[in-house]
Amino acid sequence: MRHVTRYRAYPSQKVAGRLFNGFTRCTFVRNWCLENNVFRDSCLPDLKKQYPELKDVQSHVLQKVIHRITHSLSALRAMKAKGRKVGKLRKKWVHSMEYDSTGFKLTGNRLWLSKIGELRIELSRPVPGRIKQIVVKHTPAHQWFVAVVSETPDTPEPTAGTRAVGIDLNLENFSTDTDGVVFPHPHNVRKSAKRLRRAQKKLSRAVKGSRNRRKQRVRVARIHEQVENRRNDFLHKWSRYYVDRYDHIALEHLNIKPMVESLDAKLRGRSRSILDAAWYKAREFIRYKAANAGRYVHLVDPAYTTQDCFLCGHREKKDLWQRTHACPVCGYTVPRDLNAAQNILKRAAVGWGTPESTLVEIRTTTPPILVVQVPVNEARISRL
Repeated sequence: MRHVTRYRAYPSQKVAGRLFNGFTRCTFVRNWCLENNVFRDSCLPDLKKQYPELKDVQSHVLQKVIHRITHSLSALRAMKAKGRKVGKLRKKWVHSMEYDSTGFKLTGNRLWLSKIGELRIELSRPVPGRIKQIVVKHTPAHQWFVAVVSETPDTPEPTAGTRAVGIDLNLENFSTDTDGVVFPHPHNVRKSAKRLRRAQKKLSRAVKGSRNRRKQRVRVARIHEQVENRRNDFLHKWSRYYVDRYDHIALEHLNIKPMVESLDAKLRGRSRSILDAAWYKAREFIRYKAANAGRYVHLVDPAYTTQDCFLCGHREKKDLWQRTHACPVCGYTVPRDLNAAQNILKRAAVGWGTPESTLVEIRTTTPPILVVQVPVNEARISRL
């Protein structure tokens, strides 16, 4: 099993200067390869003879720069083969260095890097297993991080439990599940919009190239980073809540791009809230946590999960402002999002071998489930 653990790093001024020089060399190699259409690391020996300053960077680091280019090109070709419109790789600055297998040594809270030196890292938790890779990164907010990639020999055993839940992702609340548990939308962008607007206004008024502009740019970057940290914190708690409690988790396979680009979403101002919710990231957080815990995640087609009645299957179109599902055929009345979650679970249950619900055939009804809101700062879901 592979683990990725991220730590804060605190390099000295001298070591930071060497790291920045290494970023510059990596940027030169990347842009040179794109300009000359050379994507093999066999070009590095001749390139070092032509530019001796490249010898200041560990050889595996430069190789990984070229490997990332080839990986990106293969990803673009795969997208193009599926009919998607793709662009091309552009020249840009590199702000990370990747040490693969060799060139590093971690001793306590000290990390030694080849041709860079030693820097202190904050070991907030132990590194699981054997270290395979080290990635040093500098963020726009002037913070240093070290990502440690490690491997352990253990493999998760598939669960034999039958606890199942269906989750509906929406904008009224972040999510509603079949047990009636509702997670409120955190609205991280909305909460920081006023601070960000003021900081960006000051940045636009600062003189280009001045020291005040550089300081203000860092302040703007820190606001963006704070929004991202809050979003990740919420999604980690949300995904951990479900992985710890259920064996089968059913989610919608949402296509986010057309939802954001639709004219209706733009006119009603929902595009920002959809992007702020980060539904794709939420789905990936649940998927990798479930894989590590031996749980199952089932993705279902989201079409008509809100319009179909869970009890009798009658389909009736609803406007977004209609928050209650009241079936005119069987009289089943529940919150709109709860009905969608129940439909998601029913569709997923057919996929993993459980027969579809036959409540209509036996003429039975289920009582409405009470909705319970779970705040994100609750103690029982605070562990990642």
